[in-house]
This record gives sequence, structure tokens and C-alpha cells, in this order.
Amino acid sequence: MTPGAREAILAATERLLRERRLSELSVGDIIAAAAISRTSFYAHFPSKTAVVAEALQRVADEVVVAVEPFLDGGDDPETAIRISLERWVEVCTLHGALMRTVSEEWPHDARLRELWSEILATFAAGTARVIRAARAGGLAPPGADPDALASCLMWGYERVLHVALVGGALGLDDPAGIVEPLAQMMVAGVFGDPISG
Repeated sequence: MTPGAREAILAATERLLRERRLSELSVGDIIAAAAISRTSFYAHFPSKTAVVAEALQRVADEVVVAVEPFLDGGDDPETAIRISLERWVEVCTLHGALMRTVSEEWPHDARLRELWSEILATFAAGTARVIRAARAGGLAPPGADPDALASCLMWGYERVLHVALVGGALGLDDPAGIVEPLAQMMVAGVFGDPISG
């Protein structure tokens, strides 16, 4: 296997997704953009969807690091929520074309659907733990089932991020502009009222 070929394939695919949809992108396009041979491509990936899946997993790993302040809890959960959301939006904006592609394609592709659902489920599980801990510590009122509430919050965030990345929706035309509204949603959803209030 050619050293660096895997990274070249991943980088080329993300670049190309800024210009066209996945359905308009061929393996040949990726091969040309990565300046590798067809043999080298298939030595690393069985399909273009497999490339997207690996790129998504790498971004998900970055997001795990980004949202650590929220999932780790602490003395100032409201600040932790904002910091985590700022970092999450930063990572997702950097990989905007990839995130938009996955958000559009997962309903139609079994591999992407499985991976996307697994990623969202992981973050929902972490959020549910925060909800349970906040309720147990008296910081949050009782309410909806924590798992269901966390899943609603995560899938809601997924849609908001998608619309902000696509652009054109009233109030959602800038990814950076979604941080404060989403922070308010999370604080209200988990704690009932702004902690600082």
C-alpha cells in the first residue's frame, strides 16, 4: 500500500464534496483528485461510501473531545454547555461538506445510517447521564425519560446543524449563530431554567 494514500483519499473526498453531491462523485474522481492509482484506492476502501464513513468516524472522534466539558459535568454546567457547543460547531463547520453529505445521505445508505445512528446514540447516552446526574443532585427537575429527552436533543441538534450548514433558513444562515440558541435549548431541556438565573 502506498504510504499516505489513505490520507490523500480522505482529503480529496472532502475537497470534492465541497463542489458536488456524493451521488455526483465517482471513485474515478477521487482517484484523480488524490493522485493515486485505482489499485491503491481499492487497497484501502471498497467504495466511495466507505471513504465517507471513515471520514465521518474521524470527525466524530474530534467531536467527542470537543464536548468533553459538557459530558464531564463540573461546577458550572451552563458554561460547559456553551464551550462544548462552540467547539462542536467549530469542528462541524471545518468539515461542513462532509457533515452535510452524511446528513443528506444516511437515510439512503445502510452503512452511513448505521454509523450515524451509532454516533448520535453515543452522544445521547452521554447526555442522558448528565440529565440523570443533574436530577439526582437537585440541579434539574424531574421530567421526561432521560434517554428520550437526550435523543430528542441530539437529533434536534443534528437537524439544526444541517440546516445551518446548508444555509438559507430564517435565523439559521450562520453555523456560529446557532451556538446560543442551542445552548438555551440544552440548559432549558436539562435544567428547566438558566442556571445563572
